[in-house]
Amino acid sequence: MTSNTAAWSSTQLCTKCCTQEATLDQRSHAVCVGCFTKFINTKSVKQLGILGKETKPPIIPNPSGSGPPTIGIRRYLLGLSLGVSSTCLLQLLHENCRFQLSKGRSAPFELTVVHIYNDTFTTPSTAESFLTPYKARYPAFTFLSNPLSQSLILPSINWPSLSASLSLPSSHPTSLREFLTSLPPSQASQSDIVNLLVRHLLLSLTISTSSQALLLGHSTTAIAELTLSQTAKGRGFSLPWTINDGLFTFSNQKVLVSHPLRDILRKELIEFTKLTYPPLEGLIPDLGQEKQEGQVLNYKDLSIEEVMTRYFADVEKNYPSVVANVARTSAKLVRIFEIAEGQKGCGLCGMPMDGEGDERWRGELGERDLGTKEEGKIETEEEKKRREGRRGLCYGCQRSTLG
Repeated sequence: MTSNTAAWSSTQLCTKCCTQEATLDQRSHAVCVGCFTKFINTKSVKQLGILGKETKPPIIPNPSGSGPPTIGIRRYLLGLSLGVSSTCLLQLLHENCRFQLSKGRSAPFELTVVHIYNDTFTTPSTAESFLTPYKARYPAFTFLSNPLSQSLILPSINWPSLSASLSLPSSHPTSLREFLTSLPPSQASQSDIVNLLVRHLLLSLTISTSSQALLLGHSTTAIAELTLSQTAKGRGFSLPWTINDGLFTFSNQKVLVSHPLRDILRKELIEFTKLTYPPLEGLIPDLGQEKQEGQVLNYKDLSIEEVMTRYFADVEKNYPSVVANVARTSAKLVRIFEIAEGQKGCGLCGMPMDGEGDERWRGELGERDLGTKEEGKIETEEEKKRREGRRGLCYGCQRSTLG
């Protein structure tokens, strides 16, 4: 997105307010800075309003046992990746609270911001240093940094089944490094599993902090990327749970997941980082590390998510409506079934298991059933153990753990 007046005639007025000079391009419309920021705020406030209706303030009993109970405040948890989208969402939530307080009202919610870091190569002190400028800028919010290795103790993951599938020496990995090393060496598998562990941790922390909703900073562009990448990895069945707002069954509890930036393109959020005061650019470590034009890439070294990110970065420049159509169309997907009470989902991703759907999907790809003994084959004990372990995993997780 261009932010210079060179993109528009110096005499051209904003097509929305018709009073200020147009300096920005908003989906092929020449707009001024004021109308652009208003557009971003309006889109996010609309989604926060929907979230507010779905999350009622908690009722706190009177500690004395007599008298009426008091109404508490909504509590949300935000997953912060230190990227553009989650940082912009944090800023918009801050502005929403500030606006309410300026009107003499109480804060609309309490916010816990969680950054999950991979502690196989990032130390706790380094992770904390990333959060230091965030804490200084948003002192009203609570910030936590959690190592990815905490996912190893989560009961929401079927570790015995997963360990058997990966042929680990014990029924539970002893360290995060051991677990990641046991995975296939492909970038696609490694990235997919790490993303699942991060999601598990965020859902678990949402419950442990008594938060009423988990907020994720997925933009329209990110949702479009997820739609294609999840499908390419054999996780197309999971889209209604991973990209849509709604309740997700986790550890026998219902967790509300919301994407307040689902109507905003990533390139619009990048522009928004320059328009805040002070600008958000200094908070985001990788903002300037964008793909250079003409750069030759080896796609064998990229994960499926990275390929999709680069693809949609090109598409949204000239065809933003295509990106929006992908996100809107995928949002129409519905959940045809949920995990019944007492029933278990996939041992890794936690999604409902659709055995028949998995079999049809494998059949179309010409794959044998990864959870069934191959006819006429004599299995070793290790192969039998791995096959039994895979039975508790959905098709997408089987592919990621096999490579």
